[in-house]
Amino acid sequence: MRNSEFILKKKTKDKEFSAYKVFKQLLSYVQNERKRLIFGIFCSLFNAIFYVLGSIYIGYVFRNYFEVIFTSDDPNLAITNFDIFHFSIDLIILGGAFILYGCFRYVESLIYIRISYNQSARMRQEVMEKLIKMPISYYDKQKAGDLISTMINDINNVSNTLMNTLNQFFSSFFNVVISISIMFMVSTILTLIAVPMSLILFGLSLLVIKRAQPYFVKVQDSFGKLNAFVEENISNMKVTNSFDREKLVFDQLKLITQEIKRTAYKGDLTARSVDPWFGFTSYSVNLVVAAIAVALYFAKVNVYGLSYFGSNQNGTASGGLIITFIALNWNFMGPFNTLLNINFSLQVGIASSNRIFKLLNLNPDKDHTEEIFLDKIVGEIEFKNVFFRYNKNSKKYQLNNASFTVKPGQTVAIVGPTGAGKTTIVNLLSKFYDYESGSITIDSHELRHIDTENLRNLVSVVLQDSFLFNDTIKWNLTMGNENVTDEQIIEAAKLTGAEHFINQFPEKYNTKIENNGTNLSQGQRQLLNITRAILANRNMLILDEATSNVDSQTEKVIQNSLLKLMENKTSFIIAHRLSTIKNADIILVVDNGYIIEKGTHQELLKQKGFYYNLYSSSFK
Repeated sequence: MRNSEFILKKKTKDKEFSAYKVFKQLLSYVQNERKRLIFGIFCSLFNAIFYVLGSIYIGYVFRNYFEVIFTSDDPNLAITNFDIFHFSIDLIILGGAFILYGCFRYVESLIYIRISYNQSARMRQEVMEKLIKMPISYYDKQKAGDLISTMINDINNVSNTLMNTLNQFFSSFFNVVISISIMFMVSTILTLIAVPMSLILFGLSLLVIKRAQPYFVKVQDSFGKLNAFVEENISNMKVTNSFDREKLVFDQLKLITQEIKRTAYKGDLTARSVDPWFGFTSYSVNLVVAAIAVALYFAKVNVYGLSYFGSNQNGTASGGLIITFIALNWNFMGPFNTLLNINFSLQVGIASSNRIFKLLNLNPDKDHTEEIFLDKIVGEIEFKNVFFRYNKNSKKYQLNNASFTVKPGQTVAIVGPTGAGKTTIVNLLSKFYDYESGSITIDSHELRHIDTENLRNLVSVVLQDSFLFNDTIKWNLTMGNENVTDEQIIEAAKLTGAEHFINQFPEKYNTKIENNGTNLSQGQRQLLNITRAILANRNMLILDEATSNVDSQTEKVIQNSLLKLMENKTSFIIAHRLSTIKNADIILVVDNGYIIEKGTHQELLKQKGFYYNLYSSSFK
């Protein structure tokens, strides 16, 4: 038996991504930014070089101009002989090094900000493309607000993570590598003391921050619930107010916000506890190293460093060396604090990335490989022993052994009680779902082998809920198709009678539709939907209770429009009102998932069966 819907295959398991995997996958989003990224890395390198050079030069200036005074037998003479000219030049060089550091830092930031914004735009496009391609069955199980949260909040978090990571990681990395390399040149013994202490401190801090990750995952999930809750209640505010359920809404909102507050507080408290601890211990490490360096200076111990960096000719430490090493050790420790902050940002990014990549890694794979592309639909439809159920774990089928044949140009009406399976038939025809067994053919082609996008470009659908976009009437009628001329739009509006109310607006066809058509009546919105279907000019038509939400007078106008729309088209109509369906070529009577009767209006009345009872009790 074939699977009755798209299969959602995951390329990876539903597990949390490590910081490394997140960083690696985020970098895959900057492949198109390779040149810009390389330039940014070069800026990070020179940024680190000039920062370290500035630190080294501080020790050089101290040794050449101030240490001479402090160690001189005659300080007054040393002050008198102070070389103010070369001292000024060295100060300019020192200032120039830090100015160049600032310039490269600024350019580096601009580059990484540009990369992160480009990445977020690309990621949003990929998420939207994925959502568009997902089967309708996926949305049956998802909340719109949660998906909106992924599209906006989570991608913003990931974008900020990428920006902060790029902006800090490379400069910190180069800073550490250059600093530690020169530290070994300045003093091997001091470096062997300082580096292990710093690495142990950094490792312990990472372990603390990692403990916060589960809290950030929960926070992002809670934000998804919050968005879903807000979207649901705003969309149904009339119902909430009508049943006086405001207090219930407030109580539910309070529970969600308390959950966010509690988990966010725990995560922040855990992660942020590293800041004071690392700050205190890093200061302590620097003080210990400085104290050892000073002790070595006074003890005249060989520091195993190059004389260029400040050691005396006999290998002992000089004052300039001490200052140089302390500055380098500070440079070495500073990036670790930055990397910890990056890791904190990564925890938020990891939590959001789990949600994004979980969606992007879903593969709406079809249960077949062959795709057929049709140039047009003639309109011959056949259902043969079709079975379908929405829930594969349920024993109840929404369509049981359904069989019928439709010839080109015929109108098929589908009637039956609520939940009988009427909409299921047109859902299968539209490929919103895939049937579990049996066969559905369009013009002798198996439906599941016809390309979905191609099929939907050949079928017009007019639904009960007439959705309109927040754009002009013209755009909604053409759906952005620039090939449709103004003359065609006006002619279609005349056919449906929509032209009458459109011309009453000052802007006419350029009138902006507000929030799904709140500035239009239900009948006017439906007339625009029908006009849109006429302009689409497709050979197959599906009408799902298109007149159920309008008054009888508006229904007559819409009925005339529908008759013009259905001319020479194979049409499927779902309706409760007999006036919509009694002239159909075929009427399918559906109950509890079975097609229990079929025929014309007169034939079914003669049978005096289920349809006859419906007609007698409801349609007369």
